[in-house]
Formats: sequence, C-alpha cells, structure tokens
Amino acid sequence: MIVTVDPPSWRGAANARNLTFAALRMLYQLRIHGAHYVGTSGALLMVTTCESVLTGPLLHAAAPRPVHVVANDAMNAVLPDRAIRAAGDIPASAPSALAAQRCALAALHDERAVVVAGTSVPVGYLVGVTGVAVMPVVLLGASGRLRTDPPRPRTRIDVFFAPPTIVKVPGDPRRTTVRAAVTEQVRQLLTDAEELASRRVV
Repeated sequence: MIVTVDPPSWRGAANARNLTFAALRMLYQLRIHGAHYVGTSGALLMVTTCESVLTGPLLHAAAPRPVHVVANDAMNAVLPDRAIRAAGDIPASAPSALAAQRCALAALHDERAVVVAGTSVPVGYLVGVTGVAVMPVVLLGASGRLRTDPPRPRTRIDVFFAPPTIVKVPGDPRRTTVRAAVTEQVRQLLTDAEELASRRVV
C-alpha cells in the first residue's frame, strides 16, 4: 500500500525565511559562505550534523530560497510540532519519523529544498529513492552550552554551503546494504565539508 502525504507548507517556509533573516542578523554575527550553490529552484537535499536548536532558523535565514528543515532532536524537544509545521518544517519526534520521511520525500518530488538535520530521518533512503543532489551544510558557532540552548547574543555564526554532489546509488535503495553505502558516501561528504570549513574560519 502506497501512502501519500502532502509536502510541508511552502508559505510557512517563505515566511520563516523573511522573519529569521532580519532577526538573526540583529542577534548574531552571521556569516554566510557559498549560498550561491543553493540556487533558487529544483530539488535539493541539504544535510548537516548540527544538533543546535537554532539549526532550522539559521538555515531559513541563510539560504537564498525557502527550505524545509527536518527537525533535529533539540528542535523537537523545544518546539511543539505545530510551531515546526508553521515554519514550513517537518517534525520528527517519535513516533512520527516515518511520517517525516514521507513528508520530506513529498517536498523533494515537488522540486523543493529539504534539510535533514542530525539523524532525524535516513538520508540514504531519501537519496536512493530520489537520486537528488546532496549538499553538505556546516554550521559553526551555532550551539549553546546545551543542545537546547541558543548561543549568546553577538556570537559569530558561520554557515557554509558546500557544492551539491550527485551520490552514486549502487543498486536498489530498498536493500539495507545499498542504503548503507549511500549513507557512507554522504557521511564522507559531510566530513570533508566540515574539515574545509574549520580551516576557513579565521
């Protein structure tokens, strides 16, 4: 049985971008690198290991087009699902991880940009099923003392968008070994992007 779901709110994501852009630039020293790689249209899967509660707002503010963020654990812990959805994002608190995966797929099939933050949904499956380009995103300075705490005001936060890459899918994405191989390729892309970003921050 095929279960279809509606994509997240495009209007919510656009409104979130407009609101967070001004607010975060007032609160923090926000520096954005490589935003031109994001483009303004087309399906794109952005991935980040950042577990900060500010991951969603920062990516809304930094990206040059509306994005839909699959919430990480900190976002799910602090924000109610209705607030996450109102921003055009995708809650992934248990037991809704499968629903989050389906919602992310619906957005990608609709040619939108989706951000997977942390380990909220399986990236290997999303890439395997859609064949979409993968963009590593690195956020430096975005965390507070605890994962649910924002950084102090005036903190410098760097957002790095790496060039998108087509990841090779070596077979049927329904197979566990294929998904694992794709996930490992994405992990390596993220590791390389994080290493490069750390060298560029001065």
